[in-house]
Amino acid sequence: MADILEPGSELSLTVRGYEVIVRTAPDGTLSITCPDLPQLSVSSPTVTEAIARTEDAIDAIMTGRVGSHLPKGAA
Repeated sequence: MADILEPGSELSLTVRGYEVIVRTAPDGTLSITCPDLPQLSVSSPTVTEAIARTEDAIDAIMTGRVGSHLPKGAA
C-alpha cells in the first residue's frame, strides 16, 4: 500500500479486528474513524503513522484510558 493516498480517496482497513475508514482530505491529511468505536478519531499525514496511531487509540479505548479524565460517577 502506498504511504500517501490521493486527496478525496477513501478506503476500508481492518485494524486490531475493527473495520476503520481512511479518508484523505484535499491537503493530503488522513482521517481515520471506526463505525464500531465512535470515539476513535485519528489524523495523520501518512498511512504508516495513521495505522500506528489507530492501533494506539484502539488499545487506549479497550483498556479504558479514553474518557478516564471524567470525575467518578460522571460516566
